[in-house]
Amino acid sequence: MASGLFFDPVKLLRVAPLLTTTSLLVYAWDEHFYLSGFLHNEHKAEVEKILPSFFRRFFEQGIYVILGLNALTVSTTIGNLLTESAALDRLGSSKWYWAGLGFTACHFVFVPLVAYPIRDIVEDRSKGKSTKDLKRWLDVHRIRVLVADLPACLSFLGALLSTISL
Repeated sequence: MASGLFFDPVKLLRVAPLLTTTSLLVYAWDEHFYLSGFLHNEHKAEVEKILPSFFRRFFEQGIYVILGLNALTVSTTIGNLLTESAALDRLGSSKWYWAGLGFTACHFVFVPLVAYPIRDIVEDRSKGKSTKDLKRWLDVHRIRVLVADLPACLSFLGALLSTISL
């Protein structure tokens, strides 16, 4: 099987960072799509009541998705950089994998910027005005997606495209 006759694990390794970052982008879009609905004024009083408990549960589950996908991205990227590295250098793919790894790490640069809004929502520090904290979180979230997550995904697309022959 390792011969590549039926299944080539190196090909799966090459595509894995693109798959995991694409999954992270879809998850990030879903977060934005669903959570931004809480910012509409239609049910503001009800939202302010339920948002802290909802977001606590949402965050407790979501953190595992985010950490898991990023851990898979980092580990498969390192695996790619260590597997047939001379060939990746020759094809120009290494630089794309390194860029993707850097942008993936950049996701965590935003942790200090989102930690306080998350804490403030979960602990209801604004005493019934958590939508302001949610807006702060969503604003940083949008920027993080645009400057870290999307470029990581595009870098891994570049890496994959530079390794395949059409």
